[in-house]
Amino acid sequence: MNHFTISDLSVAYQTVQVLDRISLQVAPGEILALIGPNGAGKSTLVRAVSGVVKIKQGIVSYGGCDMTQLSPPERARILGVVPQAQPVGGAFTVEQTVLLGRTAYMNWLGQASPADLEAVHWAMEKTRIEHLAQRRNAELSGGEQQRVLLARALAQKTAVLLLDEPTNHLDLRHQVNFLSLVKDLAQQENLAVMMALHDLNQVSMYADRVALLVDGCLLALGSPAEVLTEKNLHTAYQTRVQILSDIDGYPPLILPRRA
Repeated sequence: MNHFTISDLSVAYQTVQVLDRISLQVAPGEILALIGPNGAGKSTLVRAVSGVVKIKQGIVSYGGCDMTQLSPPERARILGVVPQAQPVGGAFTVEQTVLLGRTAYMNWLGQASPADLEAVHWAMEKTRIEHLAQRRNAELSGGEQQRVLLARALAQKTAVLLLDEPTNHLDLRHQVNFLSLVKDLAQQENLAVMMALHDLNQVSMYADRVALLVDGCLLALGSPAEVLTEKNLHTAYQTRVQILSDIDGYPPLILPRRA
């Protein structure tokens, strides 16, 4: 079974160390949540792994292949990225936007093959946006646009999926729908998913494992029960919390205490 592995990864902006020797692994079918206070390095880790930010040292690999040595098109066939909620090109239709996920597979003229179109329709079906195929992105709600970005990443047909705070700016219903969809896709398609999240209760509900970052270092790594402890969260966020774990049928609930 091929795992997505980050080994001894460090990132620096000029002389400032942003990530310091991060090592973790994500198995197929698993969601690993990245958590930590603002500035902890969550988004930087996603960007470094995806090749947007230069790595100072370390290896990012899948199935024994060192992805830091791959060209962008080669990397795009292994790893798909869903960025933070952002407006997508308003003039493009949903179908055209999802087709952009096939860029790494197209010829130099940018012509879509039958296999490309099949992957696009499959991705739109999986994200339940087929009915929006000919709609312009400017006409979509925030939740719909985020599904389009997810479909674009799925159309790449990769084994690894990275998501950078994908539920920011979405209302509660769209947050739940989106994360439930990601959870289902991870299990159904055997995807290794690494996702930066702010909401600790969402992490408790949807993540299989959790990586807690503080000041660019990995403070804790393990199951939600192992990482989401009052001690760890107080150390990371400098805020006292209470963990309620005896709620019938629900994962542990994290509540901040009054200062």
